[in-house]
Amino acid sequence: MQQNDSELKENQILAIEALMSSKTYTAAAALAGCSRVTLYRWMKTDLFKAELSKQKNELIERSSRKLAGAMDQAIEVLIQLLKSKNQNVRRLAAGNLIDYCLKFSAFTDIEFRIKALEAAIDKK
Repeated sequence: MQQNDSELKENQILAIEALMSSKTYTAAAALAGCSRVTLYRWMKTDLFKAELSKQKNELIERSSRKLAGAMDQAIEVLIQLLKSKNQNVRRLAAGNLIDYCLKFSAFTDIEFRIKALEAAIDKK
């Protein structure tokens, strides 16, 4: 049976799954049952790169949703730690809250500025 160039082969799909779960290319190749040379060759093809990128983006989105879902709990823990009898615990919790608020503010500002730049570009 001839393989359609617009579809990944089963072993390529296994290789992408292996890349997503392995720490090294060598481990991914072994898990996928192919050589590192084959894996590197596949990674140079547009179709393979596109699917790997898609899988990575989906993983990042899932992880981001999980993190966002736990954010309220994490903030509550830090707020509760502000009431600790241990001065060092209170200081660290306060420092963490301030640090996270400043980082969030900076990211929000960057996002706002990017949207403004995109809007300005769209007008041209």
